[in-house]
Amino acid sequence: MSAAPAFRVGFVASPHPHAAMHLKTLEVLPEVERVLCAGVGDADGAALAAGLAKAEAAGDVSDLLAPGAVDALVVCVRNDLCPALLEAAVAAGLPVIFEKPGALRAADLRRIAEQAAGRGLTMGTFLQWRGHPVIQEVRQAVAGGALGRVMAVEARMVTSQVRYRDPSHWLFRRDLAGSGILSWLGCHYLDALCFLLDERVTEVMALVGSQNPEGVEVEDTAGVVLRFAGGALGTLNAGYLLRGSSSGYSGAAYDTFIALRGEYGDARLPLSDGLAYSLFSEAPGWRAGGRRQRRFEPPPSPAYGGAAGEDFLRQFLLAARGGERALAPIEAAVHVLEIVEAALESSAGGRLVRL
Repeated sequence: MSAAPAFRVGFVASPHPHAAMHLKTLEVLPEVERVLCAGVGDADGAALAAGLAKAEAAGDVSDLLAPGAVDALVVCVRNDLCPALLEAAVAAGLPVIFEKPGALRAADLRRIAEQAAGRGLTMGTFLQWRGHPVIQEVRQAVAGGALGRVMAVEARMVTSQVRYRDPSHWLFRRDLAGSGILSWLGCHYLDALCFLLDERVTEVMALVGSQNPEGVEVEDTAGVVLRFAGGALGTLNAGYLLRGSSSGYSGAAYDTFIALRGEYGDARLPLSDGLAYSLFSEAPGWRAGGRRQRRFEPPPSPAYGGAAGEDFLRQFLLAARGGERALAPIEAAVHVLEIVEAALESSAGGRLVRL
């Protein structure tokens, strides 16, 4: 049995809720032999690396971009800081995976995606549901005709109220985050619907607002109606709305759900109730199975996203080494931001927005 390929990974972070989580993933991946950490925006490389066996501080970001310094870069920074770092990495010819959404505006991220494509660089983003076996298996069933023509889809991404998440956090400032619940958490479910259908969104209508008593600058609640390229209609209900949660970002309460309904059957993914799905089909070749129930019991892992999170980051590193496409490429983040921008425009103008 051949040894796992070894990677030296650069890690760039500003103060960010997911920085420590991504470092845990890098720490447990056997393919990663060294992590070089650099801080930006008041973060410190030495503090990031503290307590991790594989990690050490780099001088600054330029050290990570030097030829041969690292094999790939993980970027976990504020939305307003991300584009400049991604452009610098592209200029250095370095593959990157970054925390979503990656920019304040879709146009900024689209420009970087085009630059990376022109150089044949692998650019990925942490839209991790794409790598989970729940999503993977339902996507395969949809592609295999189990639901027939999909008529409607729905998603729900409801989580702990703003009061539990520090209302002064940069995530609730428009100049630093761009938007709110839609780009921070709703993005995962917008992308999951696109991935499950293997289609883009073409039309958006939405109502958004700041419903929490703290009155944050960005939307904390949103209702979005979508039309997909194949004709399916969809909805996303998103909000910081749950009481009774623990404080912070690592242990927040969630009420999340995805469903797809087609002419031959349906799939239900009650994600916050456990890693499971059910699928009913009367399609040819599927009818004999009736209602299928599938539950996953993944092995324990401290990685961000558990064992599936390990696999997700591993896939990126291997794709980067081979010059291949990431499972969640930068173009997916561009499209999510396009949908979010359309939703905000629709709500402000009271009209349908076509992408």
